[in-house]
Amino acid sequence: MTQYIPKQGDIIHLQFDPSAGCEMKGNHYALVVSQTAFNQRGLAWVCPISQGNAEIHRTHGLIVSLSGCGTYTQGAVHCQHLKSLDWRIRRAQYKESVPVYLLDEVLARINAVF
Repeated sequence: MTQYIPKQGDIIHLQFDPSAGCEMKGNHYALVVSQTAFNQRGLAWVCPISQGNAEIHRTHGLIVSLSGCGTYTQGAVHCQHLKSLDWRIRRAQYKESVPVYLLDEVLARINAVF
């Protein structure tokens, strides 16, 4: 059986612990923003998705809502929490993929930070 390799634009479910400070903790869905060629080595750059209160981040343009994009997964992509994670150890599971326009919006916000 071939092992799943996360692809850019995939929503995956994985464990964010260990974490510290204001980092997201526990199991979350996440949007994969790195290219498949990078992800094949066992790491992936992801932005967590939450349904919690993120008002301060909304006012600073750091999250992208999944509302109305046609995905089963709902919530907000937290661009300010971009992380490189070992998806193999954290047992990433594929959920679904986002539309290209939504991925482009997330990448643009990440790019603005850098």
